[in-house]
Amino acid sequence: MKCARCGTEIDEGDFYELGKEKVCEDCFLDAQMPQHPCDPLAQSVADRFGRISPDELLEEQRKVYEFIRERGKVTPAEILERFGMREGDLRQIFIVLRRLKLVKGQEIDGEICYVPYEYQGGE
Repeated sequence: MKCARCGTEIDEGDFYELGKEKVCEDCFLDAQMPQHPCDPLAQSVADRFGRISPDELLEEQRKVYEFIRERGKVTPAEILERFGMREGDLRQIFIVLRRLKLVKGQEIDGEICYVPYEYQGGE
């Protein structure tokens, strides 16, 4: 049997139900996680903690942050390819980095890119 969302092979008894869909564990967990990087309440809570150093990030978060800083702008697809991660994992990393005001999403030439938070446009 295949996951209704990502198509991964799953054992007959090893699935989760989301509505009428039978999904793998990863897709089930992705559906349960927060999906909104611009949540004002969560942002105000994060702001109370103040800025943190990128050295304090989890390793995977730090690697993605450093990749964005080095490149200046990257698409989500470039990050997924570079680090071989799932889209749901990147979404969660982006939410953390956005709430900490380290990176943000920016439309550049009709494409959504992740850029350093202080990015003002241009190259």
